[in-house]
Amino acid sequence: MHAIEPNGVALALFAATFAACCLSFFTLAGMFPARARPLPVAGHVGSLLVLFNLALLAALLGGVALYAHETLRWTSVVVAGGLIFLFVPSIFEIVPNEWRDSRGGLVFLGALQLASLALLISPLQNLSVI
Repeated sequence: MHAIEPNGVALALFAATFAACCLSFFTLAGMFPARARPLPVAGHVGSLLVLFNLALLAALLGGVALYAHETLRWTSVVVAGGLIFLFVPSIFEIVPNEWRDSRGGLVFLGALQLASLALLISPLQNLSVI
């Protein structure tokens, strides 16, 4: 494994944060157009939650891309990122519609994205070997 990617901690952090990014993308893709949103998130509060999650998703995507660029080999990013993007829809389908298509689900998604952003700037990065 060391010959493929010498920075295993950075690869694990990338995998965790990119998985959260992909899960957020698939969840938020189902919220557009606004007239097709599920009833629990159809109002103004639901729209604010969707916009808040979109802002977090943009920040998370930028952070993951920057982190991967600075710490990983591009081949590791392509292979790991591709596998994650391939298998996250299976995880997405496991979550019941009542959970992900609700205000509580969007709040949880926002918390997941905030935790992923915190993971990107955590002291765990100091364990990485560049």
